[in-house]
Amino acid sequence: MQTFTSPIISTTFAILILVVATVRASVNASESQVEQDWITVTLSEAPSMLLHVTLKGKNRKIHGQSVFDVYANPVVSADNTNIHYDAFSSFIQGDTKFTYMFVNGTSYMVESLASDNISSNWQALHCLPSIIPFEHIFPALNNATIVPSASVRGEPVDCPGGSLFQTSFSGVDFVLCVSSGSGFTAYGLDVTMTAKYLPGPTRYTLPALVEEAAPCPVVTTPEPVAPTAIAILTGRSLPPSSSRNLRTAAHAAIEADTCECMSTPRPCIFLHGLGNPNEEAELQDTPKLTKEKFGDIGDHAPCCTTVKYAVLNTVDIGWTNETLQQKFCDFSLSMSETSDLTSRTISDTIVVTHSMGGLVLASALATGKCKLAASTSWVSMSAPTMGSMAGDFLQDICDGELTDVVSKVMDLVGQCPVSIARKSTYYQNGKYSTPELNAA
Repeated sequence: MQTFTSPIISTTFAILILVVATVRASVNASESQVEQDWITVTLSEAPSMLLHVTLKGKNRKIHGQSVFDVYANPVVSADNTNIHYDAFSSFIQGDTKFTYMFVNGTSYMVESLASDNISSNWQALHCLPSIIPFEHIFPALNNATIVPSASVRGEPVDCPGGSLFQTSFSGVDFVLCVSSGSGFTAYGLDVTMTAKYLPGPTRYTLPALVEEAAPCPVVTTPEPVAPTAIAILTGRSLPPSSSRNLRTAAHAAIEADTCECMSTPRPCIFLHGLGNPNEEAELQDTPKLTKEKFGDIGDHAPCCTTVKYAVLNTVDIGWTNETLQQKFCDFSLSMSETSDLTSRTISDTIVVTHSMGGLVLASALATGKCKLAASTSWVSMSAPTMGSMAGDFLQDICDGELTDVVSKVMDLVGQCPVSIARKSTYYQNGKYSTPELNAA
């Protein structure tokens, strides 16, 4: 299963789904009777929506896709005073289909086989944590401000026949072009989302949780939302009292922050983790052969004078393998002319490791195969220093401890039997680890 974390809504999955898919609205008792009546009627007629999302930039992809659709269906209470949106979006990557859903305030990911050639009804349902700052959704919509004009990266936002709004979600700025009755478009630095109102709902069946599984937690609950937010989500005109209260701000300009190197620029080498079956004797200029382990990270590395990628077999070879450790050192030593081959000292280099790659380099340094000079920086990302419970769980599956059906499915998609590299990351002191691995 793949998960997405984000320092500040990393890939923009935020505005694309959050603003619509998880928002809930309820009548606020402090509103005037006119507004309460308007809210009640408007919520009763809330349309379903199709959100067409386009992510911008080489690194802005979800499961390898930069363009996708999100379907959002309103669920209105019997008294028309409360509404929430259920939503789903599907992605196909390789042989697997990933469907993300928000249902009744709960976040799920459903994993299934995408290939029509595999006769299996296998599906796995995973509860997703609240990794998105839901508490910021309502202020973002409630505080939307009308602006006379707007631009993104210096390009004017055209909104013929509609109204422009500016808002901010968790520190990220957006401009909304709202056309009453047809939909709205949200513009940000890295995403454009066009919402179209639909005549009827689109349904997706949520697989039942297995009996032994605990119910997934609720990650968002109903909160009052201002008429402005409801108007944006439904395409209805605001009641006169709310229209008079809207503030008009100045021109809204959304510009990209500049990213500058805060240290000495140096050549960079990227060393990937497990799961790559390819092997290349020479360093590569792109991460193409690393099974997308790094994406296009080199395009966003201002401290790198040059960028190289090592491509090494990390399926059949684990991190304790001395030959693999030696290759990590040799490649790193080749990056800078100031590195000392005699003393095996890596100088004036930025070494970036990911996941198991961090364990390989750490073991190489600990056993004296190479060493880092003070002029070298090592950036280690997500190194499983105590191993990974994913390896133990996968071994359980392959051993048939869940069901034989799941084991056979994982065999079909190449995850069973467990690879040598995966075995080397068994959780420390876990039931599959060994004394030698615990001590490594």
